[in-house]
Amino acid sequence: MLSTNAFSKIHEFETTHLKSTGGTGVAGIFNEESAFLNPASLAFFNTSSAYAQKDSGKLINDGVFQPRPKALGFVLSDANPSLSGSLSYVNQEEDIYKRKRWGLTFSSPLAEKSAFGISVRQSIDENSLTKTSIKYYQTVLGVTHAIDEKLSVGIVAYDPFKSKGSETKAMVGFQYVLMSYITGSFDFGGDYYSDSISKTLLYKGSIQIKVLDDFFLRFGGFNDKSRSEKGSGYGLAWNQPRLSFEFALKNTNREKNLAINQSESSFKETSFSGSLKF
Repeated sequence: MLSTNAFSKIHEFETTHLKSTGGTGVAGIFNEESAFLNPASLAFFNTSSAYAQKDSGKLINDGVFQPRPKALGFVLSDANPSLSGSLSYVNQEEDIYKRKRWGLTFSSPLAEKSAFGISVRQSIDENSLTKTSIKYYQTVLGVTHAIDEKLSVGIVAYDPFKSKGSETKAMVGFQYVLMSYITGSFDFGGDYYSDSISKTLLYKGSIQIKVLDDFFLRFGGFNDKSRSEKGSGYGLAWNQPRLSFEFALKNTNREKNLAINQSESSFKETSFSGSLKF
């Protein structure tokens, strides 16, 4: 049987919002993002939504241009006072790898300001060079707690049952709103199954600034030691009560690492998305 580690180089799908913040947002109160990050925050919404996203990029591996990466993502969510849920689909192409993933997310309140969520994902990863593929399932568990109107915390565990190599990790996040128009976020974590957690540390930070009444500017950065990656993201969002559009650019630099058979590379992504609430 082919090891799932052979497909570990493809990046996890992120929404346009998450790309603009460098992936930061474990403690955020998000709708569509809950399908890919912390599933608990979906319970804080009382509206349903339809979301679509298209990504394109440029990948340079060891100084050589690779086929242009691209991705499509869709989310349908349904809010309910006792149990909220969403269905997601992702199609990615990156280097010689392809991924198709279906996800089902459920979230329910634990208390007035707390919620628990779970996501179950079915993925098919394909190596287009060797014509091999694997099918596997993963689980994501999350908790979100709003301490007050300004401060929220979140905890999320990815693939706790170790269904795919090198994918298990836990993260803690904090989000704080300053003066009603500035939001700062910070996430950190690592692989709690690893013999040396310090080698798998992942930390991210971001800031969002509200401009006028409808526009948001976002900036973020991250450092992922398990993948020997560093990067940054920035973007712009226009949000209305029913309709919103977002744009983001994300840059990722991967260091050469002989221990995991990894060459030096850079990954530049452009993402555009729209959502309709109803």
